[in-house]
Amino acid sequence: MAKFSFNNKMGEEVVRELRTDVLVVGAGPAGGMAALELASKGVRVLLVDRYPFPREKTCGDGLLEDSLKILTEAGLGAAVRERAHSIGCIRFCAPNGSECVVEGDICTLRRSELDAIIVEHACRRGGQFHDGIQITGPLLRGGSLGGAVGVDHEGRKVRIAAKLVLLATGSNPRLLSAFGVLESKGPSAIGIRGYFRLRDTIDENTMIVSYDPQLLPGYGWIFPLGAGIFNVGCGIHLDGRQRVPRFGSNLTRFYQHVQPMSKLLRRAERISPMRAATMRTGFRGAQACAPGLLVLGEALGLTFPFIGEGISNALESGRLASSVAIAALGSGNLSSTGLRRYERELRQILQRRHQGYLAAQRWFRLKPFANMLIEKAARSQSVRGVARQILTGETDAAEVFSLRGIARVFLLR
Repeated sequence: MAKFSFNNKMGEEVVRELRTDVLVVGAGPAGGMAALELASKGVRVLLVDRYPFPREKTCGDGLLEDSLKILTEAGLGAAVRERAHSIGCIRFCAPNGSECVVEGDICTLRRSELDAIIVEHACRRGGQFHDGIQITGPLLRGGSLGGAVGVDHEGRKVRIAAKLVLLATGSNPRLLSAFGVLESKGPSAIGIRGYFRLRDTIDENTMIVSYDPQLLPGYGWIFPLGAGIFNVGCGIHLDGRQRVPRFGSNLTRFYQHVQPMSKLLRRAERISPMRAATMRTGFRGAQACAPGLLVLGEALGLTFPFIGEGISNALESGRLASSVAIAALGSGNLSSTGLRRYERELRQILQRRHQGYLAAQRWFRLKPFANMLIEKAARSQSVRGVARQILTGETDAAEVFSLRGIARVFLLR
């Protein structure tokens, strides 16, 4: 697919020229799913990522039921479950030490493996993938978007001509600004994680989510990956602050302050460096579309507030973006008007859940509320059922975390 053009004048550099119908920038779940769906429909698609694969990503590595459902519908369910570790429940720990357990069909799988699976299957279905290409900005033709420019791992300039560009570049605002769709530069939250091998016996069928007083409305987590390895981390909501709270500054010792992590990890062996990454949440921070351009996943702020889960929404945005792209290419209408269906349908699917989790995030700033709710859930199977339905999207989180909804929850037996 690639061709190289050489300028014969002394001192001028080699430029790598690529051409495709759809260029997808970023090979995470959003970009990978978009490329997979486009390739499956016979669209000529090129997926690029700035890092050589497989590559690490800062993530909790959890796959909730809606993520697994989308992956299964895309034909990836068996491949993912073969590599993933199955989890049967989540143990929620209140600031005062109270606990409740919510059952679920959940998996954990390192993002390096998940992303590689999706990209591999996209290539099997006819997509092209080039890693080690860093996109730096738009390629303009006659004042209109005609692709992207960047550099490859050897330092050569790259020009990629495309009819449509999909940006799935995560929380970094640089490319959003370069393509003219950035609305808010600052992140919404920060996630910190490392991998540990636990020497003490611990249930590998259970995720732990700890609402420690120092983190509210964020939380710490311990997610089993199997074979005694655990993803351990915490999420810190910035709530409009530009500076990271002091608690998050010492990445190598943060877990020592969070219960029940302190006890479990006192004798653990850390097998990877601690890594931090910013998050964009609440369906805000960027325009969803522009002429010849769609924005996907976390770049669009699709990570859920409060719970910090973004994989399912990234997959959903990739799937929907591919459908809109195919229709736009077929009609030849790549204007904002022709692409606006993408944002409209995405909001219909996700907006209420984002609003619900924003409300939950406000409630969980209050330590007494977190204590009372988790204590109530420990006593009431009905409340645990509501929690499970919120996680699966079966119950309207915005309604549950309204004043009336909270009152109803506390009245459940």
